[in-house]
Amino acid sequence: MLPLRIALRYLLSRKSHGAVNIISAVSMAGVAVAAAAMIVVLSVFNGFSQLVERKTSNFNPPLLVKMADGAVIPDADSLAAVLQRNPSVNVASPMIEEQAFAISDQGQMPVTIRAMEATAIDASGLKEILIDGELSHDQATVSVGVAVSLNVRPLAENRRLADGPASGWIQVFEPARTGRVNPANPTGAFRGDSLRVAGVYQVEQEEQDRDMLVIPLSVGRDLLDYTTEATAVAVYPLSATNSGDIRRTREAIAPSLPSGMVILDRMEQEADAYRMIAVEKWITFLMLLFILAVASFNIISTLSLMVVEKEKNMGVMSAMGATPGLIKGIFANQGWLITSVGGCAGLIVGSLLTLGQQHFGWIKLNSANPAMMAVDYYPVSLRLSDLLAVAAAILLTSLLIAAVGGWLARPARNK
Repeated sequence: MLPLRIALRYLLSRKSHGAVNIISAVSMAGVAVAAAAMIVVLSVFNGFSQLVERKTSNFNPPLLVKMADGAVIPDADSLAAVLQRNPSVNVASPMIEEQAFAISDQGQMPVTIRAMEATAIDASGLKEILIDGELSHDQATVSVGVAVSLNVRPLAENRRLADGPASGWIQVFEPARTGRVNPANPTGAFRGDSLRVAGVYQVEQEEQDRDMLVIPLSVGRDLLDYTTEATAVAVYPLSATNSGDIRRTREAIAPSLPSGMVILDRMEQEADAYRMIAVEKWITFLMLLFILAVASFNIISTLSLMVVEKEKNMGVMSAMGATPGLIKGIFANQGWLITSVGGCAGLIVGSLLTLGQQHFGWIKLNSANPAMMAVDYYPVSLRLSDLLAVAAAILLTSLLIAAVGGWLARPARNK
């Protein structure tokens, strides 16, 4: 306790050389700026992660039941019926997601079809992300990427031309799963159907916007020659936006699943996107740690000057019976104080800046077309885990600085 009191007195007292006070303040400010920057940057990554989750929640079901090995569920209708009987489930519906090929009179491209029942389409937030047309249960809803690549858009049903699909229609083809291929008729190797484009959606996520095509489940099964099969079962809890209800629903339906099946939440369904954001977030955190380390060199310089400044005082204290451990503890505590005070100030400032941006949106996002943007200000989200991670980094830095401070005090102890 005594070394800490003396270190605090030395830190706050005026020095014979004014530069020592200035360097001490600069060192403390450097740690504070580094800590605040870490909080703000990590919170920005959290904000973008939440933005991705919010946008994909309008497209992906809250829970998705599928085979762990990716195989087709043989009797998905029966499984959906079992899950539907659970009191915590609002909608349980078979879903098919497969690769296909789409053709319009303006172009052609490979697509990913997502075949859903009407109840699942209604339970999803697909209507909230439509940018053209209307939501349909018996026609196609295409992503903005498909609409642009195939040059299609929603048209009235009576606009279909007699000689083939117009710009509001597309043909979808799947390789035939059964039967023999006749070399004289290669088109017989494919099963196809024509669908009117009822609506166009935009998630603002590249994977969902590039090549996705939402079609009725009955059409998807006809294309793939399925009866009760499906690649997954989409589960919508009573509250599809409450994370607690989603978690409880997941726990409730897990015992009723056959072996070999898994339940994926939205984050697990988009694991690659969330993993990329997490990797970028923590790589940035490591880079900011280097900035904190650079700021710590200023503290070491400050401690060196203080050792020189208080060299005579340490000699007097040694003559009065101060032990080497006491003198070492004084400078160790001084280094710890500078780092901790600066770090705590940075945590407070960074948290206040983040909360201000989170609630008031101080920093805006500029765009030539604001209507196409999901948010009009930088999204941020302050999390306790990030505060603890930055606090741990500051604590570790302060302990290292304290050890260096005690080592620098050797000349004073030897007088």
